[in-house]
Amino acid sequence: MSASARRGRRGGKALRCAQLLALAAVLLALLAGQRRAEAAPEAHVLRIDPRASTVDGSPVLTTVLEVVQNKRLSDLTRNCAALTGNANLDCVADAIEQPSALYSSFDFPDKNAILSVTVDGTDLPAKFESKARWGDSAGQPGVGTAWLILIDAASSMGARFDEAKSVASAFVNAMQPNDIVDVMFFNDRGIVEDSKWVSNKQAAAQAIAGVARTYPTQGRTRPLFTIIKNAATDAFKELGNAGQGVQVPMHQAMVVLSNGSAGADPSSTAAASNLLRDYLTKGRFPENNDVLPKTPVPVISIWFPSQLVEEFTANAREFMEGMANTEIGGFFSVVRDGQQRRAANIVNAIRTRFNKMHIVKWRVSCVAPSITQTFKLAFINTDPPIAGDATFQNVPVGIDPTAWPLDIDRDATDRAAKKTPLYPGGTVKIFGNFCWGGNAQRAEIYMVPKNQAAPQSLQGGNIEDAKKAQRTLIEGGMRGKAVSAGDSVVEFELPDTDKFLVGKGDQTTARLIIYDNQARRTSAVTADKILTLKAKEAPLPYLLIGGVTFGGVVIVLLLVSIFRGGGKRRGGSAVAAAPPRPIVAGSGPPPPYAPAPPPGDFGYGGGPMMGPPMGGVSRATLSGPAGIFTVHPGAEVRAGRDGASCLIALSEPRVSGTHASVKLEAGQLFVRDEGSNNGTYVNGQRIAAAVWTLVPPGASLRFGPVEFSVRLE
Repeated sequence: MSASARRGRRGGKALRCAQLLALAAVLLALLAGQRRAEAAPEAHVLRIDPRASTVDGSPVLTTVLEVVQNKRLSDLTRNCAALTGNANLDCVADAIEQPSALYSSFDFPDKNAILSVTVDGTDLPAKFESKARWGDSAGQPGVGTAWLILIDAASSMGARFDEAKSVASAFVNAMQPNDIVDVMFFNDRGIVEDSKWVSNKQAAAQAIAGVARTYPTQGRTRPLFTIIKNAATDAFKELGNAGQGVQVPMHQAMVVLSNGSAGADPSSTAAASNLLRDYLTKGRFPENNDVLPKTPVPVISIWFPSQLVEEFTANAREFMEGMANTEIGGFFSVVRDGQQRRAANIVNAIRTRFNKMHIVKWRVSCVAPSITQTFKLAFINTDPPIAGDATFQNVPVGIDPTAWPLDIDRDATDRAAKKTPLYPGGTVKIFGNFCWGGNAQRAEIYMVPKNQAAPQSLQGGNIEDAKKAQRTLIEGGMRGKAVSAGDSVVEFELPDTDKFLVGKGDQTTARLIIYDNQARRTSAVTADKILTLKAKEAPLPYLLIGGVTFGGVVIVLLLVSIFRGGGKRRGGSAVAAAPPRPIVAGSGPPPPYAPAPPPGDFGYGGGPMMGPPMGGVSRATLSGPAGIFTVHPGAEVRAGRDGASCLIALSEPRVSGTHASVKLEAGQLFVRDEGSNNGTYVNGQRIAAAVWTLVPPGASLRFGPVEFSVRLE
């Protein structure tokens, strides 16, 4: 072989080695990525509880969730594979019952978390309010677990029955102050004893002790899958109606204590247990539930091996092990003969994981106008990346959208009211996060009469109680009108009555309710949460009083001048000067050809009137950023936002519907304010309402914030 050939062969080998090394590196990277993906922390939403909103009067949603990194059961029990019989079972149980054997817990990264609610196809983010560990909040209202404990009382349990009862008693004895429990016994065909939901440990203990022996066998097979599924469906479906004096907590779990024996029943296989696990993890009881809240249920499955045919024993273990949804806090273990001492370890392992859950509260301004809601929890910029939870898709969570409170920014609203107190006929600005998209027709305000009482509390009542309280306050109140409505602020004109004023002097307040008439949602209605703002009595109309008084004085002076002059000329050809022309309320303009008021006269503060006499004026032109409008003699033209009745149509929200009227008579332009909220101004001076006032040529005429210059032609 030539030297060049040998070099070529060596080069080819080197190239292939390099390619293999590169391929190995890629495979290792992929495997590492796969391991990282498998080991990625996950967030699981275990409950969405809306009840805080009906109590606090704010749209606050409470979630129960965990952030964990689950571990594979096969990794834990690998060392047990070489063992057989009881040694294998003990090895598996010892490995599983070690602290945090199945998971690693993570803190909730609130700064990186996004909870969104889907409204009209758009995901709207909620605002994070607070977080707390479950174990640190045991004394808080609602922080507890609803335990459904299923005890196998079939004759095949034999002596294992008393051991199963002992483990059940350990769960009952570990109950926290807000926990409730439902103890059920089942035999070969179904549930035979049921304590119903109780909050008393003693009552639950008596229910366990009350069943002293197993029930006779009724065949070689039993539908274990169907028995457990029906029991879970009945119990968790009725959880919301637990009974008088039993408060339903925010969390739930199911404990199954059984030998897993189903004989040759085709529906109770290992595959069927996976279906049962998925059913309980989805938390919809029954599957087509579209009314009751979704409640994912961790399943604690404890296997009590009994003397069975070998193939039945294998099936029983697979069924019991497959039922435990360890990804959301479920648990599986084995208790052999005489090992009821394991109960303490089992209860401690489960309680420890539950105590690491998080109670996270969110401010949710908008909800979908339906019973079913869609929530998504996601995380951004976390290291390591955290997988979110998008399992709450079009499911009931217990929200009645018509009873969900509006999101009012009380502090900002209160500050504005202290600066500008409310008064009859005035305006008020309400700040918050609103969902009406700027549609002022959806926003309404109702002033609560001073003698009408608001309910003290809605706690313990149901949704209908909340609705009834809302309707009562709305029906008895005085309605205001929305001037403008945005996503963060809405301004209302208040009714012109003092019936909503409470107190006197500096202690005067007004209570009010904001209402979204499309979503049918209101602000808080209870006595301690209803929106109460600083108010005052309506101010006297000083400008109108001053104008009338001034007009009266001018008229008196005219009369005195006329009587003193005697109506006759002096000095033959001399003509007496006409008196100053008054500006008073009335239906017509001042007499033609009267001279302009002197500088500094009422309403203007400007110089003498300029412009052609009446015979040469054919029209008045109003020019400004809002457009150019022409006023002809003999026509009374209205200005305002109501395009149906106003020729001078202005879209500015601070302009009233019918803001003012203008007319051209005797060669002069006159304006009259129609009781607008933000006033009409001539040369920067606000004029009195309901009074025809002269507008000199070249003057500035302003309707609220919309300004025009006046030209007579």
